[in-house]
Amino acid sequence: MSGKNNKNDEIKLLPRSEEAEQALLGCMIDGESREHEIGMSWIREDEAFYYSDNRMIWKAIKTLHKNNIEIDFITLNDKVKEHKGEGMAYYITGLSEAKASVANIENYARIVWEKYIQRETAKSAQSLLNASYDDYKEVGAILEKHSKLINELREIQPSKQRDIEVLVEEMKCVVKEDSNLIPFNLAHLDMFAGGMTRKEITVLGGRPGHGKTTLIINMVKGLISQGYKVMLFNREMSNTEMLKKMAVMESNSLKYGDIRRNDLSESDKIEFDSIAEKMKSDYQNLIMYDNVRTLSDCLREIAKHKPDVVIDDYIQLIDVQGVKEGRRFEIEKIMQEYKWICKQENCSSILVSQLNREIEKRLDPRPRMSDYAESGVIEQTAESAMFVFYGHNFDSERYSPYKSEIIVSKSRYGKIGTHMIGFNGGRCKFYMNSDMAEKDNIA
Repeated sequence: MSGKNNKNDEIKLLPRSEEAEQALLGCMIDGESREHEIGMSWIREDEAFYYSDNRMIWKAIKTLHKNNIEIDFITLNDKVKEHKGEGMAYYITGLSEAKASVANIENYARIVWEKYIQRETAKSAQSLLNASYDDYKEVGAILEKHSKLINELREIQPSKQRDIEVLVEEMKCVVKEDSNLIPFNLAHLDMFAGGMTRKEITVLGGRPGHGKTTLIINMVKGLISQGYKVMLFNREMSNTEMLKKMAVMESNSLKYGDIRRNDLSESDKIEFDSIAEKMKSDYQNLIMYDNVRTLSDCLREIAKHKPDVVIDDYIQLIDVQGVKEGRRFEIEKIMQEYKWICKQENCSSILVSQLNREIEKRLDPRPRMSDYAESGVIEQTAESAMFVFYGHNFDSERYSPYKSEIIVSKSRYGKIGTHMIGFNGGRCKFYMNSDMAEKDNIA
């Protein structure tokens, strides 16, 4: 009994297991809903089946399962005949009579999927080799795919199965050393959940002009001062402008507007030079980019430098290659890939997001979860979701120019709520209260 080979027939050594494919299909025919779910959870691509007849039968099984039609010899043969015609009944009967144990269905599925990933890895390696000679521009995208395939192979391998005693000991170390928590070192942020958690994502949102960038540089300072390595992707602002804001934040008297206009007194210039020199040593653990456009390049830099915290400002400007279904799927891929890299590199990410413009038409302009573009994906993936809201931009008479709000709409390990804080945009600083912000408004 043998299924016919596919178009890769000329490549005789590609990994495959005819026995595992047939055993899996036999279990799907004879199994119940539990077995069907196990098989479907493992085999996420039809091409996992190397042999074309097996692949055709699998597609028919998927269709029956999707339509809630019982899978047996009669229904399956009828569905296969729509594409193959007569002649497959004997082969399907053989699959059912092979007496593969349904108790081993996950093992069969794992073998089929593993062989598929091995084949894809081999193809990817060949593509990478060809591209390195012919089209270097494609290398990045191919390398990203190749890396994912290798990681999935590692996950499939039995060596990844770890004894519960080892896992418990690791958990104990994390708790005792408190190494899983990364505080912002900013009281108005840490009050909600104590900080960020490694391997998790925090999303920060706000409309333009509400202080997102200022909050970012305050976060950077708080993290750097604790000895954490921070990687910052500046997509809207250049590294130079970001550093100007940081210099103002570090100063006692400088204002960002004056630096931006190059309107500095001699004493200001002396202070600026002194701060700039100090920043060279104080910010050694800060890695900044303003020229990384694609998601794949971003992930590669993270894997290379292994920061404790990654800040990406902002995700709507990330170029996602290979996604053609629309922006929702691009955001979904960004969130999923960041989630994966955080787990892989044991880091935490702060992803900055712009909000929908509709917020400005509401009677209450305070942001909420639904204001995030593709909020469903963000809410599902993020550990925490917070907003910065500067009411003075909406109503200068009602809201103080020195008062801002941090709104936490989701906190997996803490509490949600709103915290009123001081804000001085010209000084690029946040404060515990508005009185402190106003006092620091140097004339």
